[in-house]
Amino acid sequence: MLNSFEKESKLHDRRAARQRQMRLMEEAASGLPLSTTTTTDTSDLLGVNSGEAGAFIGGPPTMADIANSRSSFAIDDDSDDEDDGPPSVFTDASAHLWTSRTGAALDDEKLGFITGADDSDTNIAPAGSDGSSWMNQRSGRDRDHNESRELILMASRRLVGTPQAGNGSSFHIDHNGGDGDDFRQRSSIKLPTCCLIHRRAICATLMILALFIILVVAVAPGRKNSGDGSSSRFSPPWADNDPPATVFVDEQKFNRIKDRILEHGISHASTLEDHYTPQYKALRWIVLDDERQLDLPSEDDESTGITGVDIDEEQTLFQRYALAVLWYQTNDLQIVKQSMTGSDVENPFETPFDPLELTDNDIKWNRDTNWMSSKGLCLWHGITCHPHDVFGEKYDGDFYVAILNLTNNNAHGIVPREVFTGFRKLKALDLSNNELEGTIGRELGLLEDLEDLFIFHNNFSGVLPDEIGKLANLFNLYINDNKFRGRLPTEIGNLAKLRGISLFNNTFGGHIPDTIGNLKDVIALYLDENIFSGQIPTTIGAMTSLIDLRLRENDLSGTIPTELGNLTNIETIYLDTNGKITGPIPVELCDLAKLSELHMYDMNLNGPLPPELGLLQGLIYLYLDDNELTGTFPEELGELHDLEQLFVGGNNLSGPLPITIRGLTSLEMFRAAENELSGPIPTDLGKLTKLEYVYLEDNNFSGPVPTELGELTKLKLMHLHDSRLTGEMPPGICNLKEHFSLRDLTADCEEITCTCCTCDS
Repeated sequence: MLNSFEKESKLHDRRAARQRQMRLMEEAASGLPLSTTTTTDTSDLLGVNSGEAGAFIGGPPTMADIANSRSSFAIDDDSDDEDDGPPSVFTDASAHLWTSRTGAALDDEKLGFITGADDSDTNIAPAGSDGSSWMNQRSGRDRDHNESRELILMASRRLVGTPQAGNGSSFHIDHNGGDGDDFRQRSSIKLPTCCLIHRRAICATLMILALFIILVVAVAPGRKNSGDGSSSRFSPPWADNDPPATVFVDEQKFNRIKDRILEHGISHASTLEDHYTPQYKALRWIVLDDERQLDLPSEDDESTGITGVDIDEEQTLFQRYALAVLWYQTNDLQIVKQSMTGSDVENPFETPFDPLELTDNDIKWNRDTNWMSSKGLCLWHGITCHPHDVFGEKYDGDFYVAILNLTNNNAHGIVPREVFTGFRKLKALDLSNNELEGTIGRELGLLEDLEDLFIFHNNFSGVLPDEIGKLANLFNLYINDNKFRGRLPTEIGNLAKLRGISLFNNTFGGHIPDTIGNLKDVIALYLDENIFSGQIPTTIGAMTSLIDLRLRENDLSGTIPTELGNLTNIETIYLDTNGKITGPIPVELCDLAKLSELHMYDMNLNGPLPPELGLLQGLIYLYLDDNELTGTFPEELGELHDLEQLFVGGNNLSGPLPITIRGLTSLEMFRAAENELSGPIPTDLGKLTKLEYVYLEDNNFSGPVPTELGELTKLKLMHLHDSRLTGEMPPGICNLKEHFSLRDLTADCEEITCTCCTCDS
């Protein structure tokens, strides 16, 4: 029985030996050759003499060696709190015996696979064999597997690294294919207890990691050293910015598409180099995020057999790319702010407007169904494709775009050039009623199939490019309510198919080009509310299909060309608010039998009212006020039975109103104020029962106010002041104010007795 002192002493010695053994195991696991000191420590630790230790070192242990050595360390004869289980200090042979008793033979096989050994490849020689024959067999098998093991061993070393001292989980596999003592020391696997218990999980994990590393090692050099193509030099620019650096990019695809886009002039090179442009973001979306993953074939693989119902992959991709550019250009808040800040921005509703205060919600499209989705672009909102061979349902695919219609969609920002360069067969472009701005570039001329261009009610600026003359198929040009400036290109005369031209409410200037007369099929010409100057071109008279002509609110001068009388189909003429146009009203205009509206007010016309105006039986609106017209009021005007509004005020007309005025049975508004008309107010005026507004002030009328005017039950306003009328206001007229619609009745109260009038001072 050991006394307390001896027991404590033995326990201390055993623990010190265990620590030395742990250091020995770490060195063995790291693949380092055992030093002389280590060998000596091992001998001491095992409690055998140097000769016994040499038996172990000189060759694999036999069963007899194991049996003789077990008594040295296998019995835990103290009463400490050490855990039961495998002995605290063990050799390869004892570890194998212990694990075989715990039923882990299958784990040994898996571990043997990792190191390149087969089922018999263990650290224990078969019973009854000598060490040399056992080693020869093992060396032969090792040489057979040496090549295949090398990669696994290399990967394992890279994974494990250099084990740290005292870390019992360190694990290292090493093998150098040698023989003798060095082989016996380094070919073994030194594992701590915890690793033996969980060998199955460790082996599986190592297998997966090793295979992964082998793939990385095999692929990385090829990616690094591939050196000739442009794709190999590509480094995704967004890896250095906000997008995550782990995004994998098909470099060849990116550059292939980029080069083809530049080759066809879809985008400028500079826009695809800047990572924050809508063009760059659109290309990145095509390559990375678009679920359709469109691609371009190499030039050698391009098919030449495109039929009428097919679309080549290149054009499909260009269209999808162009739409993506438009999306980012008008939906990316920073891009919108930047583009709008650089322009002279004015809110069309005349409210203070600061583009820098815009939010994502402010620029959100009203409708964006299927945009930037995996759906075919023929299903995107506002996109209509050319007819396809799918009937009964909308075609979910990518075909030639025929119509791009984003009208009234709250789109902000500028329209990128890709809208004009990316659609080879576009028939109609409608971006009207939005908040778009910027200029329209020369790329407009590329849309050779375009028939309708509707971009009105936006904030576009700059000049209209001469290339508009290349749109030979254009039917409608509606670019009104913008900020276009400069001259109207003479090339517009090349658009022989044009039917409608609407350029009003811009700042176009200069002369209206004479080539405008080439447009024989135009039915509507709206050049009003600009600053055009010079004379009205006589060539307009050759536009014989014209129905609606509007040149109002410009800076035109000269006289009204008599050639306008050739416009036999004309129904509406607006020439008003051109204060420099002078001369008489051409009699030739009275031959325009279909004319319903004649607006020639606020000009500088002179001469008499042509009696021939009475021939315009279809006339509904006749505005001749604020001119310098003279003479009398023609009796022939009484023939205008459909006339609803007659404005002749602000002239120098004189004489009485003819009694034939009763023939204006449809008249609702009669303005003859500020003239020199005289005589009594005709009683026949009371027969115009549709009259609502009567302006007769500032004239020389005399006599009493006719009682017949009391029969005008629809009357809302009647001004009779500043004249020479006398007497008493008829009670019937005051009754209209009390019981009907009359709200505004003025007269000279000093001359007329009136209890219901507003007196003019």
